[in-house]
This record gives sequence, C-alpha cells and structure tokens, in this order.
Amino acid sequence: MWPVHPYWHKRYRHLSRYREIANVLARHGFGYILHQLGLGELLNLGRRLRVGKGAPVGEQPSPARRLRLVLEELGPTFIKLGQVLSTRADLLPPPYIAELEKLQDQVPPFPFSLVRQCLQAELGLPPEAVFEEFEEHPLAAASLGQVHRARLKDGTPVVVKVQRPEAEKLVATDMEILHDVARLVDRHSPWREVYHFEDFVGEFEKILRREMDFTVEGQNAETFRRHFAGDETVYIPAVYWNYTTRRVLTMEYLMGAKLSNPEALDRMGIRRDLLARRLSRALLRQILQHGFFHGDPHPGNLAALAGNRIAFLDFGVVGRLSEEQRETIGDLVLGIIRRNTAQVLGAIEDLGVIPPHVNRNALYQDVDALREKYYDIPLSEISLGEALRDIMGVAFKHRIRVPTQFTLLVKSLVVAEGVVAQLDPQLSMVEIARPLGSQLLLRRIGLQKVKRLLHEGLTAYGRLLGRLPRKVDRLLDLAASGGLIVKTVNPELGQVLSQLNAMVNRLVLSILLGSLIVGSSLLLGRGYNTLWGIPVLEGLLLAGGILSLALIFSILRSRRF
Repeated sequence: MWPVHPYWHKRYRHLSRYREIANVLARHGFGYILHQLGLGELLNLGRRLRVGKGAPVGEQPSPARRLRLVLEELGPTFIKLGQVLSTRADLLPPPYIAELEKLQDQVPPFPFSLVRQCLQAELGLPPEAVFEEFEEHPLAAASLGQVHRARLKDGTPVVVKVQRPEAEKLVATDMEILHDVARLVDRHSPWREVYHFEDFVGEFEKILRREMDFTVEGQNAETFRRHFAGDETVYIPAVYWNYTTRRVLTMEYLMGAKLSNPEALDRMGIRRDLLARRLSRALLRQILQHGFFHGDPHPGNLAALAGNRIAFLDFGVVGRLSEEQRETIGDLVLGIIRRNTAQVLGAIEDLGVIPPHVNRNALYQDVDALREKYYDIPLSEISLGEALRDIMGVAFKHRIRVPTQFTLLVKSLVVAEGVVAQLDPQLSMVEIARPLGSQLLLRRIGLQKVKRLLHEGLTAYGRLLGRLPRKVDRLLDLAASGGLIVKTVNPELGQVLSQLNAMVNRLVLSILLGSLIVGSSLLLGRGYNTLWGIPVLEGLLLAGGILSLALIFSILRSRRF
C-alpha cells in the first residue's frame, strides 16, 4: 500500500523506483531508516517482516561498507552522490569517507547502435559522415557516458565522449526522490539545526546537471587552457566545438602516457621527479592563483607528454573559489606552514559557518593540538592533504559547516598528493606551496590590490551617500507619522529576569519568616499559647522552622551565597 504523505502525491509515476530503492536499503540492513521516516510501506511484505531480524552483527559488514554497496547497486545518480559525499568530511566520520572513496564510476559499455543514434541526433549526421574513423569499442565507460577514439575528416585524431541514452531520465527520477527524502530527513534528523540536507541535495543536483552537460565540460577545458597559456610545463587538450553538444564532447587526442601506466612512462623516458613537481605546482596554482581547479586529479585523469609535460584530462568535476575564499585558504596554508594556531583558527572561522553553541575554547584547543602534532615534523615531511583532512575532522567534531568547494579542494589535494608520492616519494607539496603562499601574500598587499580595494570601497560608499538623503527623508516621514518603532532585544534579559524573580521570592519569604518569628515572640511574651484550644505557638514555630530550612536549602542549591 502506498503511504499517504504530502510529499508523495506527485510521485506515483516513480512508485517502482521508490520501491526498488527501499528494498535495496532493507536488503543491506537499512530498513529501520525507512520506518523512522514513515516509509515502511514501500517495502515488500516479506522485507517488512524481516526488518530488524538481519544476520548477527558479527556476520555483517560495517555500516559504512553497506552504505557503499547500496549506492553502487542503485546506479549512476547514487554513485555520483556517494562520490560527492566522500568529499564531505565535515558531515561524515572518517570510516564512511574512506568507504565512499572506493566507489568506482565504471560500468559495462552500452552498444554501438545506441552511440550511433546519439551522434545522429546530436550532430545531425551519422558517424561515418562526420568522422573518417570511429572506433566502436570504447576506451572507457562510466555511469554517465563513454569515450571512443575517432579521426576527423581532415585526419585530426580526437576522442569523443557520448552520453548514455537513459542517463537524463534516470537522473531526473532519482533527483525527485532525493529531494523528497531530504525533506523527510530534515524533519527527523538531529542535525537539522546545524545542516539542511535539502540544501545539500540542491547543491548535488547542480553539480550533477553541470556534469551531464558536456558543453560545460568543454568550457571548463577552455578555461584551464586559457589559464595555462604560455606555460610549457602544462598542457590542456583543445575542444572541437563544431562536434560538441550537450550530449557529445569532442576533444583533442593526446599521444602520451597515463600516470596510471608506469611502464609507458618508462618507455617515454619521463623524469618522474620533475613530473611530480610540475603536477604539484600546477594544481596549487589552480587553487591559490586561478581559483579554478581540477576536482578529480586521479592517475587516470592525468597524462605525461613528451618533454615531461603534465596534461590534465576530463574536466567534468571542477572547483571554483572566490577571491575571498582563495585568500582564506592561503591564510590556512600559511598558518599550517608557520604552525600558527591563531592564523589557522581565524581561517577556519572565515571559511566555515560556526554554530552559535560551539565551545570556542575547545575549538582552539583542538586546532592547537594539530599544531603540536606537526610542530616537530620537518616541512618536507608534512602532508598538506592530511593536514587539511585533520582540519576537516575538527570541523566535523564541532559541526562547523564548510563550503562544498573547500571540501572538494581537500579531496583534490589528497588525491594529487597520492599521485605525487607515487612519482616522487621525497617531494612535499608543502614545500611547493611555500613560495606560492609568499607570492599570494605579496600580491595581497601589492599596489594593484590596494587600488582595487580603494576603488571598490569608494564605489560602495558613493552608492551609499547617493541613497542616504532618500533614506533619511523616509525615516523622518515614519517618525512624523508615528510609524517608527524601535525594538531592543537583550538575549540575556530572560535569564536576568528569572534570577531577579528568584531573589524577590526569597526576599518575600525572608520577610514572612521574620514576621512569623516576631509574631511568635509577641504571643509568647503575652502568654498566648493556645487559641480556641489549638497550640498556636508550637504550630507557628514549626512552620517557621520548615520555612527556614527551605530558604537555606534554596540558597545552598543556587550556589549564590
């Protein structure tokens, strides 16, 4: 029976996909989550009865591994989701990050008949009319598309990336489901005060939509090509726009060796130490100078060309950093290099959204502990990626919200450091970052930066002064009409009033107690021991004793004496 829930009214057409997802979750031991979200009715009857009756704990893989298996089984959208989550060390603990990093975006290729249909629909002509040669067997196949070698009519060797025919439809369905589930998680998650998962799904959808539009990937390649124009150590393949659409991307084919193929590197006579240094410098330039960096520099997306040049491939995943973010990351890197706790903490505060309830003393102590961890280690032995990951661990511990682009940057650096270590174990990216950080600092205090800040400041103040007379006139009109209301809010006022109320209550109790004791003394002096046969004096003394004890207990309990 389909659950009655306001989020699901428009989702009947996706019922089979909902049930498929629900049963995959239950099969891997996550059925209890569905019941917590009120979605238990999605499960088949047999699975509903078996929820909570899985295999003994000792026979089950870890929850992190089971989550990875779920995402792999659910297909392209969820594999991409896991890959994005693998960058979010501020959201997930290390065991989950380690498992999600194992997600492989490799699937069986789809038939060449479907490739032909896509090329015909996108380019308006069959492959043989556009290309001199087109290899039917793909070089690589992934969840969103596959890559073929080809040759243009003029003999130019190219690679052609073709999107899977069912990818757009499947992604559209899965994104609707993820949005609905995210709303439910935001209702039930204990983290809803800190992080909104609907916002995360919205960010993920933007990432996935950009990755599915191959013209965006082509534009990314052109941006990298422009940034490294004139740099003889880095090469970016050209895009052939006459043969590129949203679902087809045609790029220059490079005669080189993938960094994942050490034998080919040796045959080409590549100097691995020089290649490692050039890769490190290129990636750090992208981050600290350009603010536009490769988001997935694993060995399969890098190649070595003749002359020890490094080539970047596959530009579907990129990161973008504003100038302010670049400066903050520069401060963070400089703080790590200089082992300056205050500088690192300041960069974290500038970079993340720190919740109001965070214990800043504990946060400082955790950051200072990282400084002590790296204090006795020579700079040449410090791992920049590991240091940034440690900082992400601090962010996770204190529930600091970190921008998605920074988490992607951390993953990019970690992956790149692994490649660099394979090429040259003696090279440290911190040593490469040091002169770049100094250049960044000089540029920040340089004449051009001062001119820009003055220009932006004067422009902003000029706009403010231009609007000032109109705003003052409106303010005076509101005051004259009685529409001006001034509200003052003291966040500690409630606590002050509560304490004041307790003090007044004790004062009144003390006065009553004093009156009781004085009255008892007067009665005792006049010989009034009973009233209508009732022992009044003893009763008053007993009441006074009880009130005295209550007052003393209240004062001791408040610890304010």
